Amino acid sequence: MLNLHGSKLHVMTEINIANELFLNKKFEDAVLRYEKILKNDPHDLTALNNNGYTLSKLKRYDAAIECYNRSLQIKPDDKLVQINIISVYRKTGRIDDALELCNKILEKNPDELIVLYHKLRLLKKSNKITESNEICNKILKKYPYNTDVQNELIK
Repeated sequence: MLNLHGSKLHVMTEINIANELFLNKKFEDAVLRYEKILKNDPHDLTALNNNGYTLSKLKRYDAAIECYNRSLQIKPDDKLVQINIISVYRKTGRIDDALELCNKILEKNPDELIVLYHKLRLLKKSNKITESNEICNKILKKYPYNTDVQNELIK
């Protein structure tokens, strides 16, 4: 039992080191740490998600999506991973895929702020201003002092 605890402690230390590297913008080094963790435990959801996020910071979007998809194979409804995928889709111009995923999340969580914000930006990018403004108004009903959303409504 001590070995198992020691092993878990080692993984947490590795995660903490990788996270610290990320915070210090040493993204390549962080990726190497996350991949080392995943070599030992390919199902480590924290390492998969953090590695995907780090890869997206490096603009290695296909590799990021691969990490996120591996996460979703393990935990299919992981909202954080789905939101990270939406972000990558936005950055890579996959507007329809991003909107589809937004709608999937919003079916179960209609007031999910970050997803609503992604969706309004996607709709605005698609020149669907009326729909975008509807979402702005929905967000502002719950968060009337959200200046980011106020600015989106003005634009």
